[in-house]
Amino acid sequence: MPRKTPAWKDAMPEFVEAIACAKNEEQILKACAGIKQAVVKSYPDTPNSRRNPMSSIRKAVREKYPARSGKTPHEGVPFPYYFTDAGKGRVERWEHLALLHLQEDWNLKDDLEKSETITPVPSTLSQSENITPALSTSTSIDIFTEVGLEGEELAAVRRAIGDDDINEWVKQALLQRAKAINALHERLNEDLSLVPSKELMNDKKYRTNPNASKELASRAVRAIKEYNSQSPEHRWCITNKLISELTGVTPKAIAKVVEGMGIEDYNAMMGLTPVVNRMTKAAVGSMSSVVSIVDVLGVD
Repeated sequence: MPRKTPAWKDAMPEFVEAIACAKNEEQILKACAGIKQAVVKSYPDTPNSRRNPMSSIRKAVREKYPARSGKTPHEGVPFPYYFTDAGKGRVERWEHLALLHLQEDWNLKDDLEKSETITPVPSTLSQSENITPALSTSTSIDIFTEVGLEGEELAAVRRAIGDDDINEWVKQALLQRAKAINALHERLNEDLSLVPSKELMNDKKYRTNPNASKELASRAVRAIKEYNSQSPEHRWCITNKLISELTGVTPKAIAKVVEGMGIEDYNAMMGLTPVVNRMTKAAVGSMSSVVSIVDVLGVD
């Protein structure tokens, strides 16, 4: 049975047409919000799976609207471009406004990336047709207003800061936030392939690590496939419940990490459905009694 086309791919033609016909930044913002919602709809429980489609969408925009070179934000490049020097090499250029509004705001790292300097394009449209730039270009910024502090919260912060240098407070806050996010990324990107399954299942430092759950699920899927290849008369249909039985990870958590492992395709190719598991269990016993990943690593 062929897989259903992801919602974001179905929405791409409408998105491309919308930004092509846009008359102002507000319409581009609306189109970008729509395609981002489609990506979230395609992967509601797995934010990391949204990276590839978002990358593909931005690539499509860049291919259709290549960046234009520029050395100043006042060269008069027309809508729908904006001036930026963000990214590796700090190359000054004009890029399509859609790229500005296609940030992956569900990812933690975006909190750090949103600090890029953006200069809005001078427009010939009336003031009512344009939206206010998201980032202020003023050199005098009330940081308390910018971050939305007011009332008791504002009073508490002012009382704590006293006569200290506000710049030092902001610096330390950014550093603390950056260290926490970098530590999280290192934890989520850690290579666990050589960590024994027994350790991944029992060491408390891995219990809330989705990377560990994904690694265990991958090993369980591999073990079940290997068992099926050796016992063609009593095969198992790979399900979240079965993977949970082998790994100790909850079925709910399993559902979030097995995407992209091709389980549905495998079951379909082998002609397996969940009902066969009852017959296999009756013949050979429970899955955990015939298959174990305790001493398995993530490498063959």
